[in-house]
Amino acid sequence: MDGDPTVSCSLRLAAESPSGEHMAQTHTTGRFPVTDPDRRSKGQQKMHGLALYINHVWEAAASTDTTLCRDHGMEVDSERIALEIAPALAAIRTLDLEVFRNSLGSADAQRYMKFQKSEPQGQVVLGLVLARNADIHLPATLDLQVDRVVGEGDRFRVMPIWQPHDSLPAVVRDSVRTRNKPNGTSRSSHDAYRDVVGGQLVIETLLDAFAFFVRCDPSLARRISGTNDLAYFPLAAYTVHEYERHHPDQPNWADAGAEVRRLAGTAPPTGAGREISFRLTSNDTAVYCGHTVMPFGLRWAFTEAAPQIVRDIRAGYPYVAVAADGARHIVSAGADGRLAVDGVALGDYPFPQPEQHPPPEPWLAWWQLATEDPHYYRDQRQSQ
Repeated sequence: MDGDPTVSCSLRLAAESPSGEHMAQTHTTGRFPVTDPDRRSKGQQKMHGLALYINHVWEAAASTDTTLCRDHGMEVDSERIALEIAPALAAIRTLDLEVFRNSLGSADAQRYMKFQKSEPQGQVVLGLVLARNADIHLPATLDLQVDRVVGEGDRFRVMPIWQPHDSLPAVVRDSVRTRNKPNGTSRSSHDAYRDVVGGQLVIETLLDAFAFFVRCDPSLARRISGTNDLAYFPLAAYTVHEYERHHPDQPNWADAGAEVRRLAGTAPPTGAGREISFRLTSNDTAVYCGHTVMPFGLRWAFTEAAPQIVRDIRAGYPYVAVAADGARHIVSAGADGRLAVDGVALGDYPFPQPEQHPPPEPWLAWWQLATEDPHYYRDQRQSQ
């Protein structure tokens, strides 16, 4: 995976081969094969179109008119991306409704909808119905938010995300189907948007939708001639500093991040040991702050919670507590999982309060970043 050597081999092999070409997979009949000739033909056409539209969205995000203005800061352009998303949403809705739901008998259609609601990728399809309906039927525009901007040569590439449900225009939030409002969007689509679409990267939701339809009927997707590889994937590679999903078969950012975090917590930190200098509190969680002792006298700041410190110590990695007078005392982990220093529970140990170089606020900000960004957390533990 891009720039992420700590992701496990199994996760990486699911994404791409060592040469960078997507590995061929043998697909059997899907869960909901489309047998009607006309709907099957339409399904193949829409899956072909969806693959193209996803590529268009990807390329549009890399060729915006985003600029860095001396007076106004970053001026982000996302209009063309929004224009390219619209046909993708239409294709997803057609595949969901006309190709699958309406081609199945009553019992199979119920099974399809149950499967859709039980699977994260299926819920994404359901949630994107709200975005599509808003684009087609409502006067409001679903503005994209930008998660981050990445410099790409002399241009900028933007990472658009869907607005959280609570931030959508009122006319969209209120467009819930009821007896008196039969043309509204179903409550289940609103809920799915809130749970798995809002706040997520646009490109990942589109890849999730494509992957869901492939699972339902793999034969609808266009393949590279002579292979079983999906046509138009992986998406073109750009400069990245962390994991980025390029293929429907790859895990999404959250799943890949969870694996990065798991592996980061499995291996002990680098360096000769860690010195705990402070104990702070964040959302009722004790946060231990200090420095990892690196070669050549270098020191690397860290923030960590007690359960991970226990795992590290049990793996043979040393921690010491730094008292107010500068003395260092070994931290031990008991059989009951409790941390102690000289017979005193680590939670009661009289650490000094950080007052300067730096004060508490930056430590807590680093802790918050470590809890939200698995790559930052990995780098904090595996500094070189």
